[in-house]
Amino acid sequence: MELPPPLRWKNVEVIPLVHGRVAFAVAVRERMLGKRHAALAVELPPSVRPAVLRGLELLPRIHAAVYRDWTRGEYDASPWTPERDARGGEDEDVSAATGLRTWYVPIDPCDAIIEALRIARGERVPIHFIDAEVEDFAGRRFVMPDPHALLTLGIDEFYGAALPTIRREHPPTEEDHARERHMAARLAVLAAASEARGDVLFLCGMAHWERIRAHLAAGSGALHRGAGPAADAVGLTPIHPASLFHVLGEMPFVTFAWERHRNSIEIGRHDQILAMKALLLATREHFREEHADALDQPTPAALATMLDFVRKLVVGRGRLAPDLYSLVVAAKGVIGNDFALALLHVAARYPPNALPDEAAATPAKPAPEAAADDAAPPPPAARRPPSPEGTDADAESAADAAYDAPDAGLIFEATGERARIGDAIARITSRAPGDWRTLRRVRLHDKPPKIDRERWKSVWNPHASCSWPPEDILIENLRAYVSSRTLSLAGIDRIRTEEFASSLKDGLAIRETLRDLPTGKIHVKVEPRVPGKVGAVVLIFEEDDDGSRFPLRMTWAAEHAQESTLAFYSTDPLQDLIGPGIGRARYGGCMFLFPPIAIPDVWDDLRFEKARRPSERLLLAALFHARDRFVAWVATRPPRPELVATARLLHRHIVHLPLSTFSAGTLQKLRRVHVLNGQIVRSWAARFIR
Repeated sequence: MELPPPLRWKNVEVIPLVHGRVAFAVAVRERMLGKRHAALAVELPPSVRPAVLRGLELLPRIHAAVYRDWTRGEYDASPWTPERDARGGEDEDVSAATGLRTWYVPIDPCDAIIEALRIARGERVPIHFIDAEVEDFAGRRFVMPDPHALLTLGIDEFYGAALPTIRREHPPTEEDHARERHMAARLAVLAAASEARGDVLFLCGMAHWERIRAHLAAGSGALHRGAGPAADAVGLTPIHPASLFHVLGEMPFVTFAWERHRNSIEIGRHDQILAMKALLLATREHFREEHADALDQPTPAALATMLDFVRKLVVGRGRLAPDLYSLVVAAKGVIGNDFALALLHVAARYPPNALPDEAAATPAKPAPEAAADDAAPPPPAARRPPSPEGTDADAESAADAAYDAPDAGLIFEATGERARIGDAIARITSRAPGDWRTLRRVRLHDKPPKIDRERWKSVWNPHASCSWPPEDILIENLRAYVSSRTLSLAGIDRIRTEEFASSLKDGLAIRETLRDLPTGKIHVKVEPRVPGKVGAVVLIFEEDDDGSRFPLRMTWAAEHAQESTLAFYSTDPLQDLIGPGIGRARYGGCMFLFPPIAIPDVWDDLRFEKARRPSERLLLAALFHARDRFVAWVATRPPRPELVATARLLHRHIVHLPLSTFSAGTLQKLRRVHVLNGQIVRSWAARFIR
C-alpha cells in the first residue's frame, strides 16, 4: 500500500483540510498559537484577497466575497418570484436566459483558512493567496471521513486514512493540475524567501497536497497565466439568514458557538458535541416558551430516548458526530413534529446575521500587514449587474441602491445551486467547497401563516361547531374505562373471601391462601355485583376559578347511541387555528352522560348557579341529569361537602378517583380537542390534524 506523503516539504508545513468544518479550525488554531510561522499561504486566488480580508473585519457577521462573469449572456431583469424559486436548480430555461455565473468565497468562521487568516492578522504574520486564477472554477465536494475524528487522531493520521478514498473516488481534472502546478511554483518561491525566518504554513484542500508535493519534489511547478476577475468585479455581500445553511460548513448555531468560544477566556479545547448539547438545551427552552401547552414535552426521559435514537442513526451512517438531519429525524420520531421544528429554528440561529448590524453598513479599513503580497486597493461593494437596454435610469439607480444596502444579502435556492443577488439570479459555485452533502426530505408541518389564521378566524361561524370523530372514540374509551374503575371502587367494601369448594369465583385470594398454606386450604375472592351503574363521568383536568384560561364553554348533543352527551370548558380554539375551520383547544374539564340524553345547555341552566367553579357546575349537572346511581368524579381533590350532601338528596353516590392514579401522558393527549366549524369541515380535517 502506498504511504501518504509527509505533511512537510523543506520549510513548508502543510495542513490539508476540509473546508467549513470546525475540527480543522480547532487544529489550525492550536498549530498557529503554539508556534510562530514566517508566513501563511492559503488556497485562495489573489483576486479575492481584498474582499476576504475586509470580510474578516466584519466578523462575526458573515459575508461572502463574490465575483461574477457577465460575458456569457444577457442580464435577466425579470423580478424574483416564488414561482421562479420553486423551480429549483433544474430550470435550464432561466439559466440559458441569464447566462450568469457566480463564484463566492464564504467568510465562514469554522473554515480553517478563515481561522488561519484571522490569527495571522492578529499575529502580524505575512499572508499569501497562492491559488491560480482559473477562468471557470468548478468546485467539487468530496466524500470524506467524519472530521470529528481529527480531534482524536491528529491531522497526520486523519490524512492518511482519507487519502485512499481520495485517490480512488476523486481523480484530478485538468483544472486541478493547473492549480496544483501554480501553487507548487508559488510555494517554492515563498519557501526560499522565508527560509531564514522560519517555516511557512500552507493550508490547502485535502485532495491537492499529494500532487502539489510531487511537483515541489520534481521542480515541475509552473505559473498559470489566468487573469482572473477585474478588481471592481469582486465585492462583499452579507449572507441572508435563510441561506446560512448553504454557505456554512456547520450548523449556524454550532458556528456561533465556535465564535463565542474563540472570543472567550476558556482554556479547554472547543468540543462540537458540547455545542450539540447546548443546541438541545436551547431548543428545549425555546419549545417551552413557544409551546407551553404542548402535549409532547421534551422531558429528560424523552431527550435520553432521542439521543439514543440519534446515536443509532449516526452509527448506521458510519459517522461520529450527529448532523442536523439525524437530530431532526430523532426529534420528530421521539418527541414530535413541533419539537423538530423548534430544533430547526434554533439550529438556524446566528444572531450577528439575523439582527441589523449597523457596523456592517460601513466596512472597516483593512489593518496593515507585514510583507503582504498581491496588495490591491479594497474593491467597492458588490455591484448589481448591468441592466438591459431601455431600462429606466431612475429605476436602475433605485435598484442599485437597494442592492448595495447592508441588508441585501445573498439568498440561495433550496438546492444551493443558484442564488439571488439583488435582482439577479445566477448559478453559483463556492471557491471553498467542503465535503459532500446530500439533501434529504423530512416532512414537518409548520404553523400556518398569520394572514391565513386571520382569514380563517374572520369567516368562523360561532353557531356551527362539532367534534373530530377519531378523538371522540378515544375520549369515549376513557369514559368507559373510568366507569369500570368506578364500579370496582364502589364495591370494594363488599368483597369477601371463602374457602375453595368447586369454583375459583372471582379469583384466588393470595394473602389468605399463603396464610393457610401449612393446612393446605385454598381461598377465593367473592365480589358481589354492585347494584346500579355509572350514569355520569366528570373529568377535571384543571380548575378555572375566574374563567380566563378556559373561556370556551359548550354542551354537545350525542350524534349516535354510542356517544355521550358532552359538556365541557376549554381554551379558545380561535386562538390556535391549524386549518380552515379547524381550531385546536385543551379541555379544562368535561362531563359525560351515557346513555346519551337531550339536556339544556349546562352553562345557561339557572339550577346550577350555586356552583363556585366551572368544575362544580359540571358535577351538579351530572348529579341532576344522571339516570343511574353512581357519578364518577376524576379530579385532583374530592368534591366539597356541600356537593356530597346535594348528591344524597338526589339519591346519587359520588365516587372520587384521584387524577394522579391515571397516566399523565395519556391524560395530556386526551385533553387535546379539535373544534370543527361544521360537519363539512370533517371532509378535509385529516389533512391538517396530526
